[in-house]
Amino acid sequence: MTRPRSLVWAANVIILQTTVELAYVAGRHELTVGLRVALMAILALQFLFARGALRMSAGPVLGLLAFEAMAVVAAVAGDGPLVVRGALAFVSVGVIVLLMVSIGSFPSPDLPKIT
Repeated sequence: MTRPRSLVWAANVIILQTTVELAYVAGRHELTVGLRVALMAILALQFLFARGALRMSAGPVLGLLAFEAMAVVAAVAGDGPLVVRGALAFVSVGVIVLLMVSIGSFPSPDLPKIT
C-alpha cells in the first residue's frame, strides 16, 4: 500500500513541529523542572504517533488530530509571544488539513464476524 503524499508531508511537519515545541518547553524556566520534563514526555508522543501514521494505522492519526487541535487551542488562548502562537496555530491547522486529506487512503477496518 502506498502512503499518500499528504500523509508524508504531515508526518514531516509534525516531526519538525514537535522538535520546536520540545525546545520551546525546555527553555521555559518559569516552569519547574519536573513539569517541563512531563510536558516534554507528553509532547514526544507525537513522534510515536507520526511513526504509526506512516505505517497506515488510523489510530495514531486520531491521536495526532487531538494533539493538533489542542495546539490550536493553546495558540489561541495562550499568553506567549504572538508570533510564536500564530506560527503554532498556522502549522497546526495545516497539519489537520493534511491529515484529513489523507484519511481516505487508510484501509477499512475488518469487523469481527458474528457467529
